[in-house]
Amino acid sequence: MKFINRYIINQKTILVTGKYHSFGKLCTIVLEGETPILVDQSPIQVIRESLHYYGQNLQGAVEGAKSILGKAKMYPFIVCQAQDICLFPHISPTHPECIWFNHSHIIHTHAQGRETIIELSNSRTLEIKAKLTSFNTKKQKAGDLRRIVAERSNNSMIIHLEPKKEYKQCKDTGSIEFDEHPHECKQTLERKIADSQKRMVD
Repeated sequence: MKFINRYIINQKTILVTGKYHSFGKLCTIVLEGETPILVDQSPIQVIRESLHYYGQNLQGAVEGAKSILGKAKMYPFIVCQAQDICLFPHISPTHPECIWFNHSHIIHTHAQGRETIIELSNSRTLEIKAKLTSFNTKKQKAGDLRRIVAERSNNSMIIHLEPKKEYKQCKDTGSIEFDEHPHECKQTLERKIADSQKRMVD
């Protein structure tokens, strides 16, 4: 198995899980494609560093998911929206054997007794100690999060395509005017109106 000191989660990352090294340190096994990689960091360290790499942090990612999904347990979160990377834990994230799945790499799931068989994007299957209903609920939450974030991102792009308004900083006050007269600030308009009224009186 390949051994590296650090790892950044990317589109090819299928899952991330913990493994105690022979000397007792909690390390990480990453499955990227068909290649397992041993990383000299804990899973949480790998996740945190990956989020930082993409300009985010774990607390913000989880709170963002919470605001979108509402009340839930063991929230999924977006690692990188541009790459469509969404992770979710199959058990408590504090458990060393927790597996963090990249939602887009799960093809199919089915039950085998009280366990769940997961078909992965690399055409391999993984058997985990979890009920199918429990796992699929977490998987569905991750799918919902991906869908909603994608929809909101697309809506934002539509808004950006609307005709642009022109704003101008007022020379008299230094403030920016957001009215229907982008080329003239409020004070200038008021002065013109006052001058016009004065001429009418004269």
